Amino acid sequence: MSATMRISGVEIQHPLRLAAAFAILLPLSLLAIYLLTIPNAIKDSRRRKLPPGPAGLPFIGNLLDIADSEVVRDKAREWHQKFGDIFYTKIGGTDYVWLSSPKAVRDLMDKKSAVYSSRAPTPFAQDVASGGKRQLFMQYGPEWRTLRKTSHSLLNISSAVRYQPIQDFESKQLMRDLLDTPSDFYQHNRRYSSSVIMLVTYGYRLPSWKHPLMAKIYTVLDNLTEMTAPGAHVVDSFPSLARWPQWLLGNWRDQAEKVFTHDSKVYLGLWNRLKKEVDEGTAKECFVKDFYLQNPEKHGIDDLLAAYTCGGLVEAGSETTATTLNNFILAMAIFPGVAQKAQQEIDQVVGSTRLPSWEDEANLPYVRALVKEVLRWRPVNKFGMPHCTSEDDWYEGYFIPKGSVVMLNWWAIHYDPKLFPNPETFDPTRFLGHTQPAADYINANDPYKRDHFTYGAGRRVCPGVHVAERSLYINIVRTLWGFNINKAIDAAGNVKEPSQTMVRGFLSVPVEFEIDIKPRSTGHEQIVREAFAKADEEGIVFR
Repeated sequence: MSATMRISGVEIQHPLRLAAAFAILLPLSLLAIYLLTIPNAIKDSRRRKLPPGPAGLPFIGNLLDIADSEVVRDKAREWHQKFGDIFYTKIGGTDYVWLSSPKAVRDLMDKKSAVYSSRAPTPFAQDVASGGKRQLFMQYGPEWRTLRKTSHSLLNISSAVRYQPIQDFESKQLMRDLLDTPSDFYQHNRRYSSSVIMLVTYGYRLPSWKHPLMAKIYTVLDNLTEMTAPGAHVVDSFPSLARWPQWLLGNWRDQAEKVFTHDSKVYLGLWNRLKKEVDEGTAKECFVKDFYLQNPEKHGIDDLLAAYTCGGLVEAGSETTATTLNNFILAMAIFPGVAQKAQQEIDQVVGSTRLPSWEDEANLPYVRALVKEVLRWRPVNKFGMPHCTSEDDWYEGYFIPKGSVVMLNWWAIHYDPKLFPNPETFDPTRFLGHTQPAADYINANDPYKRDHFTYGAGRRVCPGVHVAERSLYINIVRTLWGFNINKAIDAAGNVKEPSQTMVRGFLSVPVEFEIDIKPRSTGHEQIVREAFAKADEEGIVFR
């Protein structure tokens, strides 16, 4: 067959030869692009010393292994058992290093926090969908440190004590709501956590799940959950591709701009409304009022950054607390003996004639341990806590490249049978020796003295740990004091096993499940109703 043919007197390559050439050149071109844009051992011989890990596929690495968010926690444990306390995966074009022991977390995230406190580039999630303003995704630097100080001033331990009247009031409504519509417990817990953080941040109560602000908050949270799942957007897996024409990648920029238009409207609306109320002298005492009066512009914080800073507090404090409270309900149904033991302790200390209070906590070691066990049994997200290295590093002979996503692999740590025997079992007695709040263990010199790792590590440890622990304690102790929690029974008298599956996405949100919640006695019910009626009449009284 001739290699060429003539059309209108012009000599061109034969179509079959062109197709064959294209078939050869295309993979070679893709390989060249990959080698030029993605770090590899050919360009950097140190990468031959990467930690061990599971083999991945060309180009996408281990992306398919974690495409289903429901299997990530099992993979994280499986890989830990196979490859050790520090292992490596490639997810898209990004290096992932998983720290799977308390020692590795302490050695790197705590002791080398200056190197291990950044975030990986996320063109979709941060640069466009968040307008570069979301503190959660912000890389480590002066701007992040300024905002971190702001968050700390809101959520430190002295401030957390000031918020106890808010948590006390909202908790009493939660107990009343459980009496009136126990089947809606899932949304009651969400309302509680959202209302607390909205009161703390903006001074607004959310007395009902149907409040208009609730829908706005959860649409933003839905957007956040979707874009934080690994592999959700190709440009976040391969940041170098952000320079390519977006139509080659599903018009990702247009999608991200729609998210930003929606979310920024919600957060700027809240920020501008509060500013107006402060100027008019009608604003309630709250963080945003104090923040605005401190003139954030003098610190280089414009309205959009201020709005996202305040909105980020709502993101951090709403669904995470609600998720843990709903996982607590799930655990009590699955492990009824734990609930009964906790109730025995509460009855001995509190009795049946009043609601448990803040002052009772010191005398309730089993309940305090139960709070810790919920956070070990179901950490707040399915993947672990991601940090990013700001420079190259070496650890125990392994090379950790600059720009690596370093995961605090809390699923591997919390379910390591050497640390927590029978880890699948919900057993608060593991923590009876941990008599202090979680915040007191975060910086323990001996990493194996920590209770759990759900609040993170290093400079990006959860700033709301003090507020979160108080919310968990007061609602867990009051729910156990006032209610019996059992598996639901269907019309035929059969027990309905609650699902332990989680909702798709980043957080460990349990799918909605049926449960039987009833007051322990008419006396308990009366006390709950009287307590909320009195609180509702008096309002929230700050100390």
